[in-house]
Amino acid sequence: MSFRWKLLGAFALIAFLAAGGTYFLTTREVSSRFDAFREENRQLAAQEFAAALAQIWESSGNWDVLRSIFASVAVIVRGREVIYERNAWGQFMVVDSDYMVVGCAAQELIGECIADDPQFRAIVERYGMPIMADGVRVGTVVPLDIAALNPLEEDFLRSIQRAVLVGGAAALVAAALLAVLLAAQLSRPLKRLILATARIAKGDLAHRVTIRTQDEIGRLGRAFNEMAVALESSEKSRQNLLADVAHELRTPLAVVRGNLEGMLDGVFPLTPEGLALVYDQILHLADLVEDLRTLTLAEAGHLQLVREPTDIGDLVRAVVEGVRPTAAEERVTLVVEAQPGFRADVDPRRIRQVLGNLLDNALRYSPPGGTVTVSVRPEGVEILVTVRDQGPGISPQDLPHVFERLYRGDASRSGEGTGLGLAIARELVQAHGGRIWVENQGGAVFTFTLPAVDSPSSAI
Repeated sequence: MSFRWKLLGAFALIAFLAAGGTYFLTTREVSSRFDAFREENRQLAAQEFAAALAQIWESSGNWDVLRSIFASVAVIVRGREVIYERNAWGQFMVVDSDYMVVGCAAQELIGECIADDPQFRAIVERYGMPIMADGVRVGTVVPLDIAALNPLEEDFLRSIQRAVLVGGAAALVAAALLAVLLAAQLSRPLKRLILATARIAKGDLAHRVTIRTQDEIGRLGRAFNEMAVALESSEKSRQNLLADVAHELRTPLAVVRGNLEGMLDGVFPLTPEGLALVYDQILHLADLVEDLRTLTLAEAGHLQLVREPTDIGDLVRAVVEGVRPTAAEERVTLVVEAQPGFRADVDPRRIRQVLGNLLDNALRYSPPGGTVTVSVRPEGVEILVTVRDQGPGISPQDLPHVFERLYRGDASRSGEGTGLGLAIARELVQAHGGRIWVENQGGAVFTFTLPAVDSPSSAI
């Protein structure tokens, strides 16, 4: 069964139960309240009748006048139609102090004693209204047919029931129409989402659904479109990565293949220099594969970090000392500006890798005689590490992309390497809960943050 029919069935069942429950509860409550009203009215009428009969007894001392009172007839007319006619006081019976019937519309009961009738005796005791003359009970007015309804009362209750029934039927029809409209409103966008999902599954990642509402269905549509955008972006990234990796692998493999074929064919002599060139390309391939592995693990969140409280200033000085010989060959001066005692809970090996990539990038693009400055400073609850070079800087159009995998900027920032160093640095910093960014300030300035664990005052 489709979602639309399930929704229609649910609405129909709810509307039916609501209408039926409303009809039952309304008619029951109205009948209960009406019975209470009738009983109260009858008691008031009995009280007034008893007061009038008390005056009659005081003036005459007998009940002879009751025959004429109960012989009178009341006629109820609606328009020109007689609804019903009955004895004016036929709803009552009068008994004397000995429970002898002295007045009743049913003449055959007059003179009958009901003292021994338990049913009538219970009615007298419960509903009877005493007739008091000079402080003495001379009789009792007893209401008759307490549960019986006259035609007017029956017509009133039937009109209430008809009104509730018509209202319930109207509510059912309205609920059915609303259910049809709502089911159509819900099922149409769901059908569009199903079709769009099928198209996405078939590879049409550019497909999007049209959003017409701001409710949950609309939010579902927006979430679907966002998912499609993410899938399309991921697919493009995957394709670009495969193309870039293939491009990066092609050059060293071509060099290795060309040199080895030349050596095998006797074109190139088999010399240490020739083998060294091949070996360098193989090392480049190994570095590229290892960088791809590290980047993939970091992006997937599977890179294991062995954290320990580490003095970032000492770590920076150790990394800088390790690359100082290379800087000397390039005639680049390395300067460290870091106070001891700024500690962070990090994996030292991975932070060395970040610093190594940033320093390698800075040395590659620094001019001879330039200076690369590495500084460590606290800022709030973070430790900021900055690597500043005096190179040509990064063009504005390249700034948003420098941390992308295998991204190559303008010629002034091109050079050797795998093209993954900055992407790896970003992933490693983010894995430690930090941030990394780059600016142009008389050269490229790379900055990354690490959450601090204590301050110099508390460091040992």
